[in-house]
Amino acid sequence: MKAVILAAGLGKRMKPLTNDKPKALVEFKGKPLLEHVLQSFEKAGVKEAVIIVNFDCGKIEKKFGNSFGKIKLKYVEQRVAMGTAHAVLQVKGKVKGNFLVGSADVIVLPSLWKKLMQEKGKAAVVALRKDEHPERFGVAVVSEKKLLQIVEKPRKKIESNLVNSGCYMFSQKIFPALEETKVSKRGEFEITDSINSLATKGKAGFVVYTGKCLDIGTLEELRKAEANT
Repeated sequence: MKAVILAAGLGKRMKPLTNDKPKALVEFKGKPLLEHVLQSFEKAGVKEAVIIVNFDCGKIEKKFGNSFGKIKLKYVEQRVAMGTAHAVLQVKGKVKGNFLVGSADVIVLPSLWKKLMQEKGKAAVVALRKDEHPERFGVAVVSEKKLLQIVEKPRKKIESNLVNSGCYMFSQKIFPALEETKVSKRGEFEITDSINSLATKGKAGFVVYTGKCLDIGTLEELRKAEANT
């Protein structure tokens, strides 16, 4: 199965570390964040990965080249930062069948990717994790094995402690949903809106992940992860 890695982030919340490099190359435990993500995919058995990069893609390509261990690497440019849905849409026609999607700043264990690979019959499968402060994330509303909705940073309390981990498996049916996604209030095309449109049709599922999940999007989160791992 192929993986798609979102690595086009400019890392504005990680300055000054990103003054001279993309966020994916910021080091954590002596290695770029993207390297940790690639290692997890490789251990899960992924053989090919498409890395979504921004206009300053040369540094990532120079670092990793055409392969990482047993994974063949390809690069696709997202020329304008228009959100996660827009980023994934860039691989339309470049991946076949089901594929995994992760981010260069979210590090999880290989077991999660393996768990997602085993899921069948849904256009979108979202990895959810429990959090003591779900209101800071995208809160998932579920029923039995169906995902009903993801509510981004809800203002009103939702009786759920399950949040979106940012790790997914999609079928080819995700692409029509991506194309139909409208711009959000933040001025971006959000992947959660695409998933919600599928959820209303009963085409979205989920898995619950209880392993390590390091979501490193800010300097504070980087320092916290460094101190606790």
